[in-house]
Amino acid sequence: MNTLGIYYKLYGDAPMTVSRALLITAVGFLLVFAVLAIIAMFVKLMGYGFDKKIKKTMLQNDMKVTDIPEKGTPLPDNESQGNLVLTDVSEEEAALIMAIVSNQSGVPLNRLQFNSIKLLEEDK
Repeated sequence: MNTLGIYYKLYGDAPMTVSRALLITAVGFLLVFAVLAIIAMFVKLMGYGFDKKIKKTMLQNDMKVTDIPEKGTPLPDNESQGNLVLTDVSEEEAALIMAIVSNQSGVPLNRLQFNSIKLLEEDK
């Protein structure tokens, strides 16, 4: 049997016993898990690198880098944080934008703080 070439290189023509089969199976599982762990570490490092690059780019462009606090007491549903300045945007449009941001980020609306919402001019 060609698929057991490694077995024949290790044990020659000796018959395969249950203990040898279990050993080969265990080594195979360990090899698979080791490769998966290496891939997981690679993906984690890539994510870390991308996060650093995004933060560096944001700092270079004078954009505010803020982290949303995971802990803390959220405000009651009928209260909000801070003041909101609307520039060329109606209250209905601002409410829609805030609802979309809350939905996409998964952060409750009463945990978010919007400082301003401004209509950007389109280049024609």
